[in-house]
Amino acid sequence: MKILSNWMMGFVTLAVITFIGLQDPFVKETLRLKSFDLLAQYEEKELSPDIGILTIDEASIEKYGQYPWNREVLADIIIRLREAEVGIIVMPILFSEHDRLGGDALFMLALQQAVVIAQVGTTQTNKNAVPRGVAKIGDPLPWLYEWPGMLGPIPNLGTAAAGVGVINTAPEIDGVVRRLPLIMRVGEETYPAMAIETIRVATGNPSYQIKAGDAGIIAVRVPGYPIINTDQHARIWLRWNNTFQSVSVAADDYSELKGKTVVVGITAEGLGSIIATPIGEQYDWALSASALQTVINGTAPKRYDISLFIELAVSVLVGLLIVVLARFTPYWAVGGMMILFYAGSAFGSYWLF
Repeated sequence: MKILSNWMMGFVTLAVITFIGLQDPFVKETLRLKSFDLLAQYEEKELSPDIGILTIDEASIEKYGQYPWNREVLADIIIRLREAEVGIIVMPILFSEHDRLGGDALFMLALQQAVVIAQVGTTQTNKNAVPRGVAKIGDPLPWLYEWPGMLGPIPNLGTAAAGVGVINTAPEIDGVVRRLPLIMRVGEETYPAMAIETIRVATGNPSYQIKAGDAGIIAVRVPGYPIINTDQHARIWLRWNNTFQSVSVAADDYSELKGKTVVVGITAEGLGSIIATPIGEQYDWALSASALQTVINGTAPKRYDISLFIELAVSVLVGLLIVVLARFTPYWAVGGMMILFYAGSAFGSYWLF
């Protein structure tokens, strides 16, 4: 009976832990996400050859005055970027109201030069949204992130711009942004994230393709560009291993950005918004830059649907082994086994990542 009790205690404990694991509780999910953060932080950083940042910084405020500026200033910045022979210009800035200083007319003309501007999903209004058609294989709509409304740029700017992308984030349960949905919806209309809209503009295509199956979204594609595999909600995991060449708006010369897609970002104190990422706090425009670089490189980390089952199966097998070892071997052997398991898990995760 004593032997049976020892065995039963081990198996009952393992069964309870397995049952809790099947529920994927908050603590387990948080630990899984934090391990992703740790892996991301140890990645070697690389300077992006594709994307540069034009910053609206303190020097820019000193040069051009209080922000927001007359949009004629933004038009002049776009013209100067074109003179520097940059690629697509990405402005993750919402222009939902008319310029009180009267600069919309010139800005509208400048936007026609391959510029992508922003719109944002909202729970408060649905105004001036700029949807983008999607060719559907299967029915993706039930699986897409949905917003009650979309707030877009004023109509003349939304029509003039080469593209309009959504800049919403999709934080995890701990508030950190690790994944980004490439396509979102409001009702029956679909809206692309800033990164995928930029690629659409770069390829000159009018729309997207999205494939869905019984278990959710499978992939998103811009015709003429490689297929982007996503999770069931059209999300991709982001890489944060790139740094970007940065030039101030106040600079006299933008030639360092020649040939690059340029993201215009606000870094001036009190003006730029901050988001939480696996590598720490970043400006919100960094999400657009990192997402775009992830898609360009085709290196989004993949977590397969079977991963949860494999994790659980390995945990159960190791748990059974520990129960057996605890019955027939000294305690130091059990401790050694647990250390070996955790070290192997850490190394395996790093290698797979």
